[in-house]
Amino acid sequence: MSSSCLVRSAHGETGTVLLSTLLVLSLMSAVALALLAAVRVSVERSAQLDATAQADLYARGAGDFVASQVGALAGVDADILNVRLQDSETITLPFENGAIQVVVSDGSHCLSLSGDPEPLQPRFEALMQGLGVDPARAARIAAATSDWVDPDSQTRPGGAEDGVYLGRTVERDGIGPHRTANVPFQSVVELRAVDGMDEPLFQTLLPHLCLGTPGAEPRFNINTARTEHAPVLVAVTGVGQQGGQAALELIETRPPDGYTEASFLAAFERVGLLDAEGANPSRVTFGPHRITAETTVRFGTARRLQFLAFEGVDTNRPALSYRSWGAEEFPSLAWARLAAGNATNREGSRP
Repeated sequence: MSSSCLVRSAHGETGTVLLSTLLVLSLMSAVALALLAAVRVSVERSAQLDATAQADLYARGAGDFVASQVGALAGVDADILNVRLQDSETITLPFENGAIQVVVSDGSHCLSLSGDPEPLQPRFEALMQGLGVDPARAARIAAATSDWVDPDSQTRPGGAEDGVYLGRTVERDGIGPHRTANVPFQSVVELRAVDGMDEPLFQTLLPHLCLGTPGAEPRFNINTARTEHAPVLVAVTGVGQQGGQAALELIETRPPDGYTEASFLAAFERVGLLDAEGANPSRVTFGPHRITAETTVRFGTARRLQFLAFEGVDTNRPALSYRSWGAEEFPSLAWARLAAGNATNREGSRP
């Protein structure tokens, strides 16, 4: 073999080795980049999981803090509590890399869906009518709501039992067939499943609804009520739709130092409600019996929202009666969104 052939062969082998080396390096670079990306995602995921776990712990701590503060209210005079709860203030507790915000409110200005099905139906119907819902639709939804929670399978006039819900399809209704609960509501959000309900109406009703002790009679603290609570006052006292304007007047003309039982009964009679069929002013109270708290925890990139309700404040034995997570059941936040929307509309309507 000539020397020129040996040179060409050596050059060819060198080129092959170089190409192979470059290919291996490219593959190793690609693998390294993939590993780095995976490591980065794992680190970010671990950091997020850690932040979430820390936020959960802080949220539970916030719940314990609120419970201790509400417990300290036992024995406090109702007039003092009314002043404190008249305007809900945000309490901020900062800590490293985050903060806890707590909003405490009088929680009596809502219609509890935990009441007995029979009286719940007319009260819920009155509330919806007071909020501008068509009377026929309000009657159907109220009947379906009572059917949802009553223990039997007998359909009320205009109501809905299993036969209606078992005929649902995902394509038509967005949800498959199911049965009625036949037990008290476990969450206000459950109302979305009731026949006749839609999302716009649910959002309208949400600030006015709550859950409480099953079967307990609703009560309404007149001395911390605002005008937007008038439909609940109508529903709780059972004065019917003719009492809508009168209920609004009772709130607007409240004495500066609040009503007493005697002065409220006099005002109740003055606005023509005392003789209304089914009227029951005894469900009106003059101090808080239910307190709600909304806690918002922010830790790093994590956020936890918690809603708490305490009943028995007026008996000096307040106890946690309801807890939920997420923003779905934050009535005062719903009022804040409503106020913000009204302000935006006013700004937009200016010349």
